[in-house]
Amino acid sequence: MNSSSVTLLASGNSLGAYIPAMHLHTYLQDRGVKTGIHVLENLYHEEIRSKINSTKKAFHADFSVALMGHKLAKPVDSSLNEAEVQFLLESWLRDGVSQFAVFTGFWLPILERYKSIAHTSLDIQLIRLDACDTPSFKVHKSLYPDYDNVWLYEPSRLSPDCYIASDEKELLPYAQRDGRILIHGGGWGIGTYASTISELRQLGYLLNVIVYDASEVEEDDGSTRYFGTDASWNPWSRDAQGRHSFPPMNRYVREEGILRAIPLRNYSDYTDMMRNCAAIISKPGGATLNDSLSYGIPFVMLEPFGDHELQNSNYWQSCGFGIRFAEWKALHYSEQHLEELYRRLLEQRSKINQLGRKTYAAENSSYV
Repeated sequence: MNSSSVTLLASGNSLGAYIPAMHLHTYLQDRGVKTGIHVLENLYHEEIRSKINSTKKAFHADFSVALMGHKLAKPVDSSLNEAEVQFLLESWLRDGVSQFAVFTGFWLPILERYKSIAHTSLDIQLIRLDACDTPSFKVHKSLYPDYDNVWLYEPSRLSPDCYIASDEKELLPYAQRDGRILIHGGGWGIGTYASTISELRQLGYLLNVIVYDASEVEEDDGSTRYFGTDASWNPWSRDAQGRHSFPPMNRYVREEGILRAIPLRNYSDYTDMMRNCAAIISKPGGATLNDSLSYGIPFVMLEPFGDHELQNSNYWQSCGFGIRFAEWKALHYSEQHLEELYRRLLEQRSKINQLGRKTYAAENSSYV
């Protein structure tokens, strides 16, 4: 790592602050830009980190518990292992790290410390994936105004500036898609998504369902496919080469009560599946807005998880890229309306670039 590389600061607390960072990491590396990625939870005391999965399970089991937990968000300073933080700061100093892309506000106190000891000017971009402050930024309102805040969804303009994906593939034409609807509850499997599955199955829709736990997979009916992240994986874990990675994904099939896990070859198999979808149904998290725009997927939005997702929902609907589930239902699940949303996404995608193309990747003259 040196002063010309980009350090991506992510979090595994939710996949919404991890997957977009991995996409940008992949995109830049493929264009010859050196990157490094750090996950905040690797700086936690082990006893704190070990409780995260039990919290996720509680949030998944009861959406009201998740909403209450969201309201109680606070700075993570007391969770940090000072020795790990000091080691990281010293490594940045030693390597002359100066460019950062930051995906969660919880990194700000650590960046404040680095700013006070760095021997060079720093380029720190806060990548804002929601239409307003998420809890991680809200708890650091006194700090973030002094940084370069890169808002992907500026409410006053209703015109997203960019998207984040691993590549720049064109959108798959709507008529060529397989017509399946993707349903999930975000990285923590929370919200009201589960109730839509049986409703749409009864109407005969072809579904791709992302399950939180393989035990949720029902008997194969020939029309509903189930997928999920390998249970042994955590965002803060590294592979055998010491690298962070996209989550390994499985397709699950239950036949005559016997569950089989069929590993996908790589994460691009999952993104290709998203590209092929007619719509996505989920709570309106920032990373799912990004998926909607990146892959041109009409977004049918469920109950929001907190104020920031409520603003996301208002923003996406105002842009003409999404519709609330109850309204779509009132339109008799109109496929024509979904195609109209796709056309607006297609038009927007034709006018904007991948995040990083004009900044980090532009420094590589062989690419631009």
